[in-house]
Amino acid sequence: MSSIRFLVPFFLILLTSAHIILTYPISVFSQNGNMSITSNKPWISQQNNLNVTMKLNPEVPIIDRITNILFEARTLNDSSFFEGLNAKVTMTDHDGRLYKFENKFIPVVNGNFSIEYIFPDDGEHRIILQLYKNTTAFAIGSFDIFIAHPQEPPSPSIQDFLSQLIDNVF
Repeated sequence: MSSIRFLVPFFLILLTSAHIILTYPISVFSQNGNMSITSNKPWISQQNNLNVTMKLNPEVPIIDRITNILFEARTLNDSSFFEGLNAKVTMTDHDGRLYKFENKFIPVVNGNFSIEYIFPDDGEHRIILQLYKNTTAFAIGSFDIFIAHPQEPPSPSIQDFLSQLIDNVF
């Protein structure tokens, strides 16, 4: 009889713990997947016979994590890679902050170049791209990005917890 008195509270605690773990998992913050992140339109300059596209890795940037931003420059008339270019990139945000990547030329090799950036907050951001032939200004354009605010899942209330506990125990 004494062993049963010991086992009943033990199983009750075990059942309660299992219910809590299965019903209320660890909260995870995520980006809202339904929002458009980039304008995803190429930057086209008819005057300079230029078509520049941009890709993000990860496709949905995460605040305070490194995002690799890849650019590809092609000619409009035959889609070959644009050669002999250098680039400068400036990031702006909705608060007017600027980041200029040390204001150095980034070489465009086989029509491609990339930068790494950590988005400090959500909201609207603009990537301003300046292209140069050697050191002579050639073209300027921009890409707009919207970083969604991370969404916290709703936290369960104590009433929900107690009602589910009572329903499952009894």
